[in-house]
Amino acid sequence: MQCILCDIPLEKYLYKNGYWIQRCPSCHLGETDLKRDYTKFVKEFYSQGYYEGDPTRSAYADYELDKPLIVKNMQKFLSFIAKKKPTGKLLDVGCAFGFVVELAVKRGYDAYGFDPSTFAAKKAGELVGNDRIQEGTIQQVRYPKSSFDIITMFDVFEHLQDPLSDMRKLHSLLKPDGIIIIATGDTRSLAARIMKRRWTFFIPPQHIFFFHRKNIAVLLNKAGFTPRKWHRVGKWLSLGYVLHLARTTGESAFANIIYALVRYTPLMRFPLYIPMKDNMVILAEKR
Repeated sequence: MQCILCDIPLEKYLYKNGYWIQRCPSCHLGETDLKRDYTKFVKEFYSQGYYEGDPTRSAYADYELDKPLIVKNMQKFLSFIAKKKPTGKLLDVGCAFGFVVELAVKRGYDAYGFDPSTFAAKKAGELVGNDRIQEGTIQQVRYPKSSFDIITMFDVFEHLQDPLSDMRKLHSLLKPDGIIIIATGDTRSLAARIMKRRWTFFIPPQHIFFFHRKNIAVLLNKAGFTPRKWHRVGKWLSLGYVLHLARTTGESAFANIIYALVRYTPLMRFPLYIPMKDNMVILAEKR
């Protein structure tokens, strides 16, 4: 495997969930050695269980029940956007159940979304209307060029097969003065350094790429974007989601026991603010 930024061989870095995460010795970009066809993988992996607590997925305990907290987090991101683009046509990449699309429409945007998951895209269509949702990966979906003012990618960037190629495709969909906002994990955050292999973003195979501020800026520039604003954010998460992550990617047997005790109780939805700030949010302009 070669680094997509430096074009030099990657080195083995971390083995987890049956997959090697390899890392560039120069820029430290990490990449999961998927060893599978990506298109088939996303169709199989992002199924109903991914959103409903399947322990083999290390994803969501119950995505639908967590909607109030997800929306609360997304409100913060949309506030960043509103300072730059208070109105316009918006595209949410990896829209899941359509919560961001719904929220953006309520805030006055003409919003659309797409997701590679058949299960998620169906849910999103039921929420906001099928005319606003497409099913597919970035390379599969079809939108007119230069048709969007804003593209959002919340907790999606780390799932991409080829982020450089994908960003170039998204670049073509933006209007000349368009912006893109990305939220993803930062491998140089304090949380990543302390938690090491148990860091919540080290979840192969669904997380394929692992960035820090410097190498993601290089990629964005290569794809035709200029990063303008950077933020670090904490998140509101449910107790059930935190325990689910701890028992899966955190590899905690104790969390697995507690999760089993609270699984079917109201405690699953108990809100927690997690101030780790290992998420970096980048607002970039089309160049």
